[in-house]
Amino acid sequence: MTAYLWWGLAVVTIAVLIWLVAYATKAGRNAQSVQTIQQAAEDAETEAGVQANMAKAQAEGPQDKAQLLARLDAGTG
Repeated sequence: MTAYLWWGLAVVTIAVLIWLVAYATKAGRNAQSVQTIQQAAEDAETEAGVQANMAKAQAEGPQDKAQLLARLDAGTG
């Protein structure tokens, strides 16, 4: 009877250890996923800012050679 108790305790202990390893692995993957998503969001914000600045520069910039020369002569370019 005592042998069954020890074997049962060993099986339960092993099962708990396996569960802990699986839980820690899942938690680590979730944390990595959150970090990846946050980095992707930061990259997207940076890219959007660059695109907005490029669009603004294109919209506000000189449209032809005469406008470019006038702007350079005025010292604003």
